[in-house]
Amino acid sequence: MRFLAVPCVVLAGLLVASLGHAEDASAPAPTQPATANTGSDGDAEPPGPLVSPGDSEEAKFEPIPSAKDMLGGHFLAGAGLGAKWGFGALNDHQSQRSELGPALALNLDLGVGLSRSVVVGVWGEFDDHSSPWRCPICSGKSFAGGPFLRYHVAQGTRFDPWVQLAFGARHTSIDNGGSNKDQFTGFEIWRFATGADWYATSGFAVGPYFQVGMGTYGPFHWDTLHTDLGAGLRLILNLPGR
Repeated sequence: MRFLAVPCVVLAGLLVASLGHAEDASAPAPTQPATANTGSDGDAEPPGPLVSPGDSEEAKFEPIPSAKDMLGGHFLAGAGLGAKWGFGALNDHQSQRSELGPALALNLDLGVGLSRSVVVGVWGEFDDHSSPWRCPICSGKSFAGGPFLRYHVAQGTRFDPWVQLAFGARHTSIDNGGSNKDQFTGFEIWRFATGADWYATSGFAVGPYFQVGMGTYGPFHWDTLHTDLGAGLRLILNLPGR
């Protein structure tokens, strides 16, 4: 019996040891914190700044730069060719339509840009009038000029619409077939023009124009006011270019 007791004790010890090993194997392994694989230390990027909800500092952004100024400081020269029609009076007993027919008008203007939208300069005009139907032998020529102020609506596009306001002086000479020519000198009280230039290149543009003006010859009087309508095509040179 003594010999059986020793193996029984050994078997009992082995059984207890095997049960304890089984419990250790079935127990879940302790979790380890997950770490991102960022490669080598030299490749790892430093973490960005953290902004807490109570942080008083706000993200600052650089302002968007202004569009390129394509007009300020530029020199602009324009030349227009078109038709012109006169209405109203030359004086208290002569009308424009009785003495002057439709005219071929040549317009010139020189200006400089004060800003990205405003141009100031001078304008000039020469009108070669045809014969009116009431006087086949009559003809006339007219010269005018003065300062102008022009506003350009768009910026940074090939299509450049504008409006212009001007005033000046005018001299008209009428040849009615006699030994002397009738001479008329007066003022352009106002002259409004509008148009649109299309830039084929950075420095050259072409576009239509329309103008209307009012003036008087001699002392101002409501009975001697005259108006003019004109339309045509205009060429523009922009230096040093857009």
